[in-house]
Amino acid sequence: MTETLTPPTVAAGADSPLALLFDIAREIGVQGEDEQCDDAETAALDHVWNVYPDTLGKALDEDDWKGQPALSGAGLEPSAVAYLDGGLWLHHSSDGDKERDVLTLIAPCTCGTGYVDTALDGESDLLQVLNDLRATAGRFPHHNDRPDCDSQHRLRAWGDSRP
Repeated sequence: MTETLTPPTVAAGADSPLALLFDIAREIGVQGEDEQCDDAETAALDHVWNVYPDTLGKALDEDDWKGQPALSGAGLEPSAVAYLDGGLWLHHSSDGDKERDVLTLIAPCTCGTGYVDTALDGESDLLQVLNDLRATAGRFPHHNDRPDCDSQHRLRAWGDSRP
C-alpha cells in the first residue's frame, strides 16, 4: 500500500525563529530589478577591466553601461549594454550559473538592413575584430549564406519605440 505524506499542520508562530528565517529567505531570495541592473553593470565593468584592460577598460566608464533585469519568461539573465557610437554596441551577460562572462560586439551589417553580433574571446580577439571593422567603416560584411539581416531584430537606442 502506498502512503501519502501529509504535511504538518503546525504553523510557525509570528515571533518564532522559523518565521524570522522564512522572512529572511523571502527577502534575500528575491532580487529587485534595480539590484539586478546594478549587479549586471558591476559584472560588465569587472569583466571588461579584468579581460580587456588595455582597450575597453580604457575606453568605457561605469556610466557607459546600462543594466537590464532578467526576463525569466524568456530565460534571460540580467545583462548590461554599452553603446560605442556609430551603431556599435557591447552586450555583457553571464551564463545561468554566473561561471562564465559573455561579451558580444553588435555592429550594423554592410547591407544596411540589420545587425550582426560576435562573441568576443579576449583582448586580442577584440583587436582583430576592430581592425576588420575599420576597413568597413564599423560594419560587418554581409554574407549571403547567413540568415537574412532584415529578418534579425533591429536594435535601437534605449527608450526608442520605433519598429
